[in-house]
Parts: sequence; structure tokens; C-alpha cells
Amino acid sequence: MPTREEMIFSEIKNNPGIRFRELMKKVGITNGVMSYYLRKLEQSESVWIERTPRVTRFYSSDLSEDEANLVKRLRQETPKKILVALVENEQLTFQELVAKICKSPSTTSFYLSQLVKENIISTSKSDFIKVYFNVERKRIANLIEEYHPDIIEQASDNLSDIISSL
Repeated sequence: MPTREEMIFSEIKNNPGIRFRELMKKVGITNGVMSYYLRKLEQSESVWIERTPRVTRFYSSDLSEDEANLVKRLRQETPKKILVALVENEQLTFQELVAKICKSPSTTSFYLSQLVKENIISTSKSDFIKVYFNVERKRIANLIEEYHPDIIEQASDNLSDIISSL
């Protein structure tokens, strides 16, 4: 049977970007015990921790910050919908994205601007219309396949075909 430390590390490795409370719930360990083992894992450099004012996320050390940022966005509902839509379609206009992800224009705009600022997606003008596209479509598709296979199952057959062809 795996040790608590191994169970925690395995959960972080399989769910990069997992939050503290979610990790506690999945592993079934109390707050203090979890903190102790996470500190040990961080000191041994097996995991690294992203601390922000409201959220703490955990990643295995073999995941780059760049990949961690993509995975973090794939854990958030609206950015995930945007990224999946842009993997399924090479490029989309703002209105097409709003329709595809079923979110308000203001919510869509907010997350699009974050994704553009982080260089995850980019924009260009086509016939005077701004279009959005994934900067690294293949990489995003691979991360979806590796860490979020549930997205592929829930999405259209088109997404599955695209990911296997990239």
C-alpha cells in the first residue's frame, strides 16, 4: 500500500494545478497532516507550489511553468471552453466564441484578454474582423489528452479526431 506522501504526490502528478482543499478531499487527509506532507514534498523538490492571494495550486516538478499555466486554465470552466473551441476550430471571431462557449460577451471578453495576455491564444485581423486562435494548438491538444481526457469524451467526435491528427 502506498504511503501518504506517495498518495499525495500521485494525486498532484495526475491532477496538476489541484487546489489544497480538493487534494485534501481526494486523498482523505486532514488539513494539518496534508500541510506537513506538502511541505516535505516541496522541500524535496518533488512538487512546486503556486501561491496567489486566494488560491494555492500544486504541480509536480517535471511540469514547466508554461505547461502549468495551460493546465491551470484547463481547470477553469470558461478558459477551458475557449481553448477547446479553438482546438476544434483553427480560428474564431469573438461572436463565434461567445456562441460556442455559451457565456456572456463580457465574461468571454474577460477570459479572452487573460489568455491573450498570457500568450496562450493570439489574435489577428482577417478582412477587418478580429479572429482568435491557439498559439500552440498541438501542445494544448496534448495537454487536454494527457490531463483532461474527460474533455475529449464530453466534446464532439471532431475534437477527438483533431487531437489524434495533431
